[in-house]
Amino acid sequence: MSRAFRIALLATSLIVVEGCAHKRPYKLGQGPEQDDLLALTKPQIDAIQVSSAKVVLNRAQRGNLAFIAQTPGRFRGGVTFNGSELVTLAFHEEGYELRYKLDEAFAPGYYKGPPDGCAVEALLGISMQTDSLVALMLGGAPVIDAPYEVMGQKWSRKRGWELVLLRNDKYIQELRFDIVDGSWQFVGGEMWERNGDEKGRRLWEVEHRSLAGEGAAVLPERTRVSTPGRRRDNLVTIIYKERNLDPAFAKQSGDGGGDGGDGGEGGDDGWDDAGDDGWDDGGGDDGWENEPGSEAGAEDGGWENDPAPEAAADDAWENEPTPETGEASGPPEPAPEAAPAPKPEPKPEPTERTIPEVFHLVPGALQERGDLCR
Repeated sequence: MSRAFRIALLATSLIVVEGCAHKRPYKLGQGPEQDDLLALTKPQIDAIQVSSAKVVLNRAQRGNLAFIAQTPGRFRGGVTFNGSELVTLAFHEEGYELRYKLDEAFAPGYYKGPPDGCAVEALLGISMQTDSLVALMLGGAPVIDAPYEVMGQKWSRKRGWELVLLRNDKYIQELRFDIVDGSWQFVGGEMWERNGDEKGRRLWEVEHRSLAGEGAAVLPERTRVSTPGRRRDNLVTIIYKERNLDPAFAKQSGDGGGDGGDGGEGGDDGWDDAGDDGWDDGGGDDGWENEPGSEAGAEDGGWENDPAPEAAADDAWENEPTPETGEASGPPEPAPEAAPAPKPEPKPEPTERTIPEVFHLVPGALQERGDLCR
């Protein structure tokens, strides 16, 4: 190879590399504040219902995904294929419930236990804490537990992201931000185990793609999550089709993460299992029907206490003169006071489940196998 050709080839390579670099979108020293970026990791909405989405595992296996999520840590989602339920997971602040019909990672059955991130892995193959998954589905980001420290912030010319690096006593995390429609947004991140002051084993990587405004939120058209595999990374891709940012179940529960209420019955609450929206499990005893809960504040229907009889009118206590003396005879002897009407026994307060019914599953015909995560 001639010297001139080698010089030309090197120059071409430099041009290509330079062309791939991403220019910083702000002047040096005028980048976004760390607190402003970290605020973007909070959920943008209180609740969501995704009635139709596709999930692709390792670029080959495909299924239908449907889920609901609600702050601060409630989720219910399931993967189906050709209308048949494969796996369904529900979790909340009291624990998780899992219906597993595959025969792969573990035995089919119904699993239940206290809150644990291993249940997320059973659904999507991702080792992630439950509250992190909820934040991710609501337009926020999975963030390591506090207390943590910010190790640094910089612009990546190679990737075109503003990076913020965090660490706590167990993990190191990279958060990635980009400008979407004129404002900074969370677009992805990566998590490692902490090995001293260095990054240890990589746990997962998240990437949002094709973000766009939807109501008051900016949400992705698809989300990719990868975890280390034996030969290559395991990749889960979620492609969103139908989303409702103001779902009926959240209104019934009272607030964004509140108590009470039930899932309702029928199709008005968005949980009609019929149709091709990914929620049809192909069976009637599979736990998808919502059981009605007790409603607080129902009309008492006659349980209110009648007021006690009123005392005699004031003018009955005035003294009248007697015919003999013309003098006042004094107040008449008061009539015996009527016995008060018996008060009814207080109506017992209805028992009300703290967790709405839509975030609960039942075993149905599946064998109960205890806690998967113990």
